[in-house]
Amino acid sequence: MKHFYILCACLSLFLWTGCSGNKKSSIEEERRIFQIDSVDANTGIQRMQVMHINQEIACNGKKYRLKIDRSPADDLPTVKSEMGVFVDNRIVVKILRENGASLFERSFVKNDFSSYLTTDFLRHSVLEGLVFDDMKTAENKQITLAASVSYPMTDLYIPFTIVVSQEGKMSLSKDEDMGELTPIDE
Repeated sequence: MKHFYILCACLSLFLWTGCSGNKKSSIEEERRIFQIDSVDANTGIQRMQVMHINQEIACNGKKYRLKIDRSPADDLPTVKSEMGVFVDNRIVVKILRENGASLFERSFVKNDFSSYLTTDFLRHSVLEGLVFDDMKTAENKQITLAASVSYPMTDLYIPFTIVVSQEGKMSLSKDEDMGELTPIDE
């Protein structure tokens, strides 16, 4: 599995550096694909796009309103990788019952997942995203979210599962369906 991730990293780097005769448009395309919103002209610090999700979800025959907001968090340490310097993200999750009452509300940062990450991976990664997992929600009859911590602008990530019970209690685990990811040391 380690060789697969190293191969993916090499392939991504190769494609990123050599596929286009117009390097500027290639870099712009990479930023669009990896949701980079802005690059500070003075510092070169890159920020991912703000993301807002507001959707109705169902679990165990009950309807809920799920709100997920991802935004760059300038108060968190920046992340340095081969792809540049990045602002890490904060993701706020709110789950409301059908009557509008709050079931769950929490702000997530990368360090919430640190017990599952190596020190090196933690230092060079960002909290990339968090979404509703409809299939796992249907399987385990609890609201299930999928989160990822990744090396910026690459396909190298570690997936996590966040489960919220009908009572609003949360559990967090590494998604073992992905196998073991051994990050490349920089």
